[in-house]
Amino acid sequence: MDALLANEINKIINLPTELLDDFFRKMKPLSIAKGEYLLKEGELCRNVALVTQGAFYAYYQKEGNEIIEDFCLEGCFLADYPAFINNRTANKNFKALENSQLLIISKKELDALYLLNPAYERAGRLIAEYLFTCWEAKLRDTIFLSPTERYEKLIKNRPHILQRVPQYLIASFLNITPQYLSQIRKKKIY
Repeated sequence: MDALLANEINKIINLPTELLDDFFRKMKPLSIAKGEYLLKEGELCRNVALVTQGAFYAYYQKEGNEIIEDFCLEGCFLADYPAFINNRTANKNFKALENSQLLIISKKELDALYLLNPAYERAGRLIAEYLFTCWEAKLRDTIFLSPTERYEKLIKNRPHILQRVPQYLIASFLNITPQYLSQIRKKKIY
C-alpha cells in the first residue's frame, strides 16, 4: 500500500500499521474505466471501495438531471452507505471521471474483520462518523453559505478538484447553474 494513501486513510481511522496492512490484504483490486460505473442506482450495494488512483463523482438522478453529492479522489471510500449497511439497492450512482483503480471489500468480509478485532469495528465507526460529518457540513453550507462562499470554500479546501472535474459538475455540486459558476469565476479572476 502506498504510504501517502495509508497516511491519508489513517487521518480518519488511525489503525496500527499491522492492522491496516491486514485490512488492505483483505481488499480486492478493481479497475474502472473513465465513464464507467462502480455502482448504479437500483443495484445492490455489496462493497465498500477505496480509490487508490483516479476520480469519481457520486450523484442522484432526478427528472433526468444529475444532482452531484460529492467528488471522490485518491484516499476516498465509496459506497451508498445506507444501502451497504442495510443490504439494499443503491439510491445513487458512482461514475468514474478518470481511469481508476480501487480496492473493494464486501460487507461479509468487513463484518468478519469487525468480529476479529475491536480496532476494526472502531475504524468502521470512525469512517461512518466521518461520512456523516461530511454530509452534514455540505448540507449546512448549502443552507447558510452563498454560492460564491461555497465556491471559495471548495477551492480553498479542495483546489485539486478544479483541475480534475468538469465545471458543469462543479456547478451541480454547488447547486448552481454552469452559467452562474462562470460569473463567479470571472469575478474571482479580475
